[in-house]
Amino acid sequence: MPKITIGVPIYNQRTEFFRECLESIKSQIDQDFECIILDDGSENHKEVEKITKEFGFKYIYQENQGIGSARQVIIDNASKETDFICFLSSDDMWEPNFVETMIKEAEKHPGKILYSKYYVINEKGDIVGSVDAHGFNNHDDFCVACLDWAYRNNMFVNTSTTFFPKEVFKKLKFKYKFGEDLYFLLMSMRDFEYHLVPEYLLIYRAWDGNLTSRIRTKNEENNQKIIKDVLEYWKNG
Repeated sequence: MPKITIGVPIYNQRTEFFRECLESIKSQIDQDFECIILDDGSENHKEVEKITKEFGFKYIYQENQGIGSARQVIIDNASKETDFICFLSSDDMWEPNFVETMIKEAEKHPGKILYSKYYVINEKGDIVGSVDAHGFNNHDDFCVACLDWAYRNNMFVNTSTTFFPKEVFKKLKFKYKFGEDLYFLLMSMRDFEYHLVPEYLLIYRAWDGNLTSRIRTKNEENNQKIIKDVLEYWKNG
């Protein structure tokens, strides 16, 4: 069986949302994984550590350096035997078949980065919508669409649905403190193809207090620099 590392970066998250996140991991049908919680300087870090240990997951603390650094620390601390790495935001949840489905799809599409559709819930947990994501006939169309969305300060690939072969991280590292997911998406698609898994495997919580909402302005300010860096990387590839 392939080895999987699940990473959950957390920073000042609401306790009830964090617990629901970890419960969704603990409820996976396929339990052959390690889970690393990276606390990026939360004010309630003692509580975060306590909850993490209740679930039997690995806890790492660092002074606040941003989510890009948090993701990279998770990668650097993943087991040497890991074949795949995936991330779940600390206020989101996976469907119980996320890991199982992604493993099966990875066997069908070796070397590709997988992503899926997802549901959207509000602060109360009510489903308020869904994102069908996008499937493409070829990789060039995928890349064009990603850049088009990036110029509009958005992306249709949710990082909490992505399933990365470890080879991706031998070539790339997370860089930006804000907008790190957009940067990594655009950088990785130069050398790796993405494949849509046409199932709803993530429950994404959209609310005013989540990290994306809190840093949206900063992300927008960073996006032009990110796109410039990415285009230079593609040009020199």
